[in-house]
Amino acid sequence: MTLPRLLLLASPDDFLLELERHDFEAAWQEAYPQGEASTFDQAPPPGRLVRELASPSLFSPERLIVVADASPYLSGRDRDNEALASSLGSLPLGDVTLLLAAVVGTSPSGVVAEAVGGRGELRFLALPEAPKPWDEARVSKAQRRLLANVVARVAPDLATNDEVVDALCEVYGFRPRELAQAATRLALAGGASAAAVRAQAGAGECSIREIEVALLGRDAARFARFMGTLAAGGTLADWRGEAVAPERYGRTLAGTVGRLLRQALAVRGHAARAGLGGELEPKRCAARDWYPKTFKPRLFPRLEGDIEATPASPLAGMSPWQLHRAFRLAARYTEEELIDALGRSAGSAAEAGRGPEVLAAVSELVLAVLMPRAG
Repeated sequence: MTLPRLLLLASPDDFLLELERHDFEAAWQEAYPQGEASTFDQAPPPGRLVRELASPSLFSPERLIVVADASPYLSGRDRDNEALASSLGSLPLGDVTLLLAAVVGTSPSGVVAEAVGGRGELRFLALPEAPKPWDEARVSKAQRRLLANVVARVAPDLATNDEVVDALCEVYGFRPRELAQAATRLALAGGASAAAVRAQAGAGECSIREIEVALLGRDAARFARFMGTLAAGGTLADWRGEAVAPERYGRTLAGTVGRLLRQALAVRGHAARAGLGGELEPKRCAARDWYPKTFKPRLFPRLEGDIEATPASPLAGMSPWQLHRAFRLAARYTEEELIDALGRSAGSAAEAGRGPEVLAAVSELVLAVLMPRAG
């Protein structure tokens, strides 16, 4: 493999940048075992860097100069950076290789980046876009591919175990450094499994939002994992991300379930009066860009009008975003299912219970809603 004499590595994530930089340095050392490498942790003044590039070594036939934080060279069009760009474009490099690395949010632009790209190579290690708020996936397919590649670097034997990779993505989200550390520990311990991933991470924290997500997807398995985390000693976080005291679990969990069900039932009534009953289709509501292109401009104004005309509606004062979530929830259940669930909710002792009985009562209530009816 031919290594470029000029290389600019950039990424929004410092860990991904570090991996790529070390890969290049290792490849250079393999290609030039007698070579000399020197690293600037911070960017030297452009004039000094040019002098380093132009000064021949008295001891080594090949030299690698690394600037670990080259971000100052990428900001603005000041005279020093323009002079550096001009030198990078014309300076005889001979036996010198220059590696610039920078943590930046977007693909680098400007005179220095253009000079490197014109004569050498510019690699931008892009993080895939996070899922949009209306997408349910925690980690997109593109993110999973990138995370699986991180696992393959640090623990190759785990990379082919889809169950373990999926669990790592679920537990650590899009945090490459923490994921790599966890994968390394799993590989050293042996016997890697999804259960081992979760056990290593500990019970952790789970958000009350998981109840809404599980109801939206009619996802009993997701709800069971949520309740399992709480049963194992995990911390419950409310809608603002603040920890809920264990003695308030019953009121918080049961209250959330009841509120979501009442709002969904109310949506069905408002939609029928506004002539939008036909819009309550799960596939239609789950379509990509349904919220910005359909719900907010077309459905929300008609719903809002009926809500404002209805005294004491459970949906009064909800924002378009909040109302769209309630609308999607209503689309997943029939009116009969919602009425039946609310009846069981009213007769449940979950809200006033304490300890394990609360989790059992809430689980019974919600799983009865999520599981499809016979026939």
